[in-house]
Amino acid sequence: MGFTEILTAIITISVLIIIHEFGHYICAVSTGMKVDRFSVLGIGPVVARLFTYKGTEFVLSAIPFGAYVHIVGMEPEDEPGPGVGGPPPDNDPTLFRNRPLWARMLTIAGGPIANYVTASLIIFSVLAVAGNRDVRSMEISEVQAETAISAGLLAGDELVTIAGDAVTGDQPYDKVTAATSNHKGETVPIVVRRDEAELTLDVPISDAGLMGVGLVEGEVVHRPASFGHSAKMAVLQPFVITQKQLKGLYYLITGKIDAKVSGPVGIVKEIARSAEKGVIDLFFFAAGISTLLGLFNLLPLPALDGGRLVFLFYELIARRPANRRVEEMIHGIGMLALLGLILYVTIANDILG
Repeated sequence: MGFTEILTAIITISVLIIIHEFGHYICAVSTGMKVDRFSVLGIGPVVARLFTYKGTEFVLSAIPFGAYVHIVGMEPEDEPGPGVGGPPPDNDPTLFRNRPLWARMLTIAGGPIANYVTASLIIFSVLAVAGNRDVRSMEISEVQAETAISAGLLAGDELVTIAGDAVTGDQPYDKVTAATSNHKGETVPIVVRRDEAELTLDVPISDAGLMGVGLVEGEVVHRPASFGHSAKMAVLQPFVITQKQLKGLYYLITGKIDAKVSGPVGIVKEIARSAEKGVIDLFFFAAGISTLLGLFNLLPLPALDGGRLVFLFYELIARRPANRRVEEMIHGIGMLALLGLILYVTIANDILG
């Protein structure tokens, strides 16, 4: 993994975050809200002012990762003022809190929506240009569970059969899932290809139907794809990816799998590995990361877009907004907890792990 691949990975994740923030921006301005700043690269103090467009100052910030949009009237520091040389008056119709509920919901959801749209556009473009991408085999990227380690599975092994069922050819991931689901809680013979030789190992399958390993695509075959097929996959595939991500998150939370969660460093490493395989793999992986970014922000947790949507749904049901101070206190605590979790995961799993 060279410097070029790592730089490509950092640029990729940064672009996806910028797209996320652009989704918030475009929904805000199109529904009559005032956006006074859009940091197109970086967070923290402003280090360079690029230009101003329709009242929005586009800037670069000190920490060169990610981006942010400041929508006036969303944060507690946007307290009402006299409106002359200071904060806008409380009755300013461009304030976030003064816009209709549907507009506020759309603005908050705009970031995740932008990520899903981006994933669809990437998938459509790659299929239309490079053709359909058929994965023919699955390889083990990492061995996570102690049971899998004890059974002798190794990273780099290519799965051949599970309990006598072939898991190569078209749609191997679905075949793996079907085979393991049929043998939950059992120990079954698994044939793997290692160093051009086939080995049979007895591997326990968990009650959730998992082997306790990470999987990556092995052999990939490209064939021409029609416009209709490309469009269909562009619409469906992001939701298929989301379904798999939610399933994995459920198994992780319930303890049905023993896996490590990756932080920003780990994600950058995975993107860099896909970049090593070529442009097509990089773009497909970027589509998955864009979908993940959209899904993650929709989780109903404080400080995330999903957490803010929870309060807006409360307003919809209760017909009155939640206490703004209480809401921002919850988001503030949530942000500190989220940053602490990211820091812990980055150090424990991405760096030391």
